[in-house]
Amino acid sequence: MQAVAKQVPLADGPLAILEDITLAIAPGERVAIVGESGSGKTTLLSLLAGLDLPSRGEVWLDGVAIHATDEDTRAALRARAVGFVFQNFQLMPMLSALDNVALPLELRGEDGAEAARALLAQVGLGARLRHLPRQLSGGEQQRVAIARAFVTRPRILFADEPTGNLDRRTGQAVEDLLFALDAERRTTLVLVTHDERLAARCDRVLRLDAGRLVA
Repeated sequence: MQAVAKQVPLADGPLAILEDITLAIAPGERVAIVGESGSGKTTLLSLLAGLDLPSRGEVWLDGVAIHATDEDTRAALRARAVGFVFQNFQLMPMLSALDNVALPLELRGEDGAEAARALLAQVGLGARLRHLPRQLSGGEQQRVAIARAFVTRPRILFADEPTGNLDRRTGQAVEDLLFALDAERRTTLVLVTHDERLAARCDRVLRLDAGRLVA
C-alpha cells in the first residue's frame, strides 16, 4: 500500500477517512491494526482486502494491483487467496455448520464437504455439523466462521474484531484457535482489534489516529 487516502463525499465537502497511508506486510506476518473508534481501522482493512477502493494511492494484494482492477477481478482474487473472519460471524442462517464451511469451496466448483468436516472437527465442532447458526452459541458460531475462513487454505486472512462479540473466556479460546490455525497453515494474518492484549500477540502493531498511521 503506497500513499493511500480514502474520502467519502458529503453535502458540505469530502470527509477524509484515511490520509497518506503507506505500509507493507510480509508473507506469514501477523499484523494488528489498532486505534480508537472512528480512526479508520475497518476502512484500512477493507482497502487491504480489496473490498473497497482508495480515493488515491496504490494497493497491492498477493501481487495484484487491486486499485487498478475491476470488481470481478478483485472478487476472483479474494476467492483464490483471501479468507475473512468478521465480528458478527456472517454465517448463512439457513445453512448448517457443515454447509457454511463448505460453501467457499463449492462456489469454486469444488466438493467442500470433506475439508469442511475435517476443519469443524479440528475446531471442536465435529458433533455439531448439522446445527444451524441459531442453534450454536456465539463462540461456536465464530469457530464455524474461522473454519470457513481457512477451508480454502488462503494465503492471507483478514479478521475484523474477531473476538469483539464474545465474553473474555470465550474470546480467549477463539483467539487461541485462530492463532493456532494461522501458525499451522502459515497464513499472513491482518486483524483489527480494540484489544491491546490480542494485538500484542501479533508480530507488529499498526496504530491509527484520525486516519493517519502513527506507529
